[in-house]
Amino acid sequence: MQLRTHLLASTLAGIAIYPRSPRRAALLTLAGVLVDADHYLVYALRSGDWNLVGALRYDRRRSRPIRPGDTRPRYGPLRSIIHRARLILPLAWLVSRRWPALRPIAAGIALHLALDTYMMLSLDWRVWRRARNRCERCGVGGLELGVYYVRPPNRGGDRWALDNRAAWCNVCAQLVRSQDERSPLA
Repeated sequence: MQLRTHLLASTLAGIAIYPRSPRRAALLTLAGVLVDADHYLVYALRSGDWNLVGALRYDRRRSRPIRPGDTRPRYGPLRSIIHRARLILPLAWLVSRRWPALRPIAAGIALHLALDTYMMLSLDWRVWRRARNRCERCGVGGLELGVYYVRPPNRGGDRWALDNRAAWCNVCAQLVRSQDERSPLA
């Protein structure tokens, strides 16, 4: 639910795309942030807690590793159909083509979904800072690195947790992926 990231990116995009139309810039910003309302609804339905502050606390806590003795429940991925880009983007752009006044909303939704893609995985500065230009698996420095999931989300890994991301060299990434393909699904 990266609320701050989505808010900042959609606000800057709204100002850049619509510098002379504050109303359109605001629509783009709102659409870029309100797509995450589904996270709150899924959390509330799964947990029974409709408190917004509780949802924000849970979101902050779920991206951290589980500490010993922590028995608070985890509710799994909090994504609904709204985050399926292949479904939502064509629909949003068809609607905005029919009604041009809705184009800022379609742009905000597109920006939000773009920020949530795997492409943005490699832009996580926290992983690069932690790696310090060395492969986090073999420790060799000066190689071309990429950011990879330690355990991919489709195999049960957390999509947004920092401890589930690592900067690896190409050799280590291939070794991990070949081992991962041989092991049965978790």
